[in-house]
Amino acid sequence: MHVPALQPVRQLTDSDFTKEDVAEFHRLMTALLATCETVVDRYAVEGVWAPSASGLLGQFGETMQVAAEISQRLNQTRSGIRRIAGRARERLHACDARLDAPSV
Repeated sequence: MHVPALQPVRQLTDSDFTKEDVAEFHRLMTALLATCETVVDRYAVEGVWAPSASGLLGQFGETMQVAAEISQRLNQTRSGIRRIAGRARERLHACDARLDAPSV
C-alpha cells in the first residue's frame, strides 16, 4: 500500500500580499484608529472618561454605546484583515497547485 507523502504547508510571507492588500490593510487600521480617536474626543477629557449622563444607569447606557461603536469598527477591521489574508492564501495555494501539477 502506497501512502502519499505529506507536503509541507507553506506559510504566508510579506511577498504573498499585493500592493492593494497592503493599501486595504492600512485603510482598515486607519479607520479603526480614527474611530478610537473620535470616541476619545467625544467621551474623554484629558484622557479620562467624562460621561455626559449624570446618573449611573445613564452612564451604563452611554458606555454601552461607546463599546458598541468601538466593537463595530473592530469587527469590521478583523473581518477585513481575514479577507485580505484569505485572498493571499488562495493565491499561495493556487501557485502551489500550478507548481505541483504534472508537466505534459
